[in-house]
Amino acid sequence: MSTTAPDVSTPPDAAVTFRTGTRRRRKLLLIPLSLLCALGLVLGYLFLTAKPEASTPLGASAVIPGGTARVNGIIPLEKDGWLPPERVQVLDEGPSAGTHRVRILVQFTALEGEGITLDTSQFAVKGLGANSIHPLWTSPAHSQLRQGDSLDATMVFELPNQAIALVLEGPGNTRLSLGLSHHTS
Repeated sequence: MSTTAPDVSTPPDAAVTFRTGTRRRRKLLLIPLSLLCALGLVLGYLFLTAKPEASTPLGASAVIPGGTARVNGIIPLEKDGWLPPERVQVLDEGPSAGTHRVRILVQFTALEGEGITLDTSQFAVKGLGANSIHPLWTSPAHSQLRQGDSLDATMVFELPNQAIALVLEGPGNTRLSLGLSHHTS
């Protein structure tokens, strides 16, 4: 039989109180940790199962009511200095801080018998970091295309510099990808 000397560094009541307090803190810590884990699982599930909306790749033709639409170019105005033929006050002023302006060239082709009734003001740019941005200027604003006709439209947008995954959305759930070429630093 071996005898050990009792621990005199802490009184017996203090050791029991210390262990009880530690257990209580551990139990209380489990509640926020459990909630955090549950939140992480829910967000992970949503992230992994979310399906991005499909968009037509840059340069490919998308089906629109009455025909097709295709983005032919995305040109930053800061690079080419383009201005519309008539003076437009909103374009005379520079872009807002943290934004850049782009000219989007879209070709519309009427394929069906009823043609295309075009209203370019119905188009908007959407993406991550960009809610729904409507054009500052368009040409033509309105047009009627008969079957077999094609029309090149120009739309000028002011886009946030940090926006990504941008698409040009229009009537009939048209979604045309804008790629990355429009970004300027």
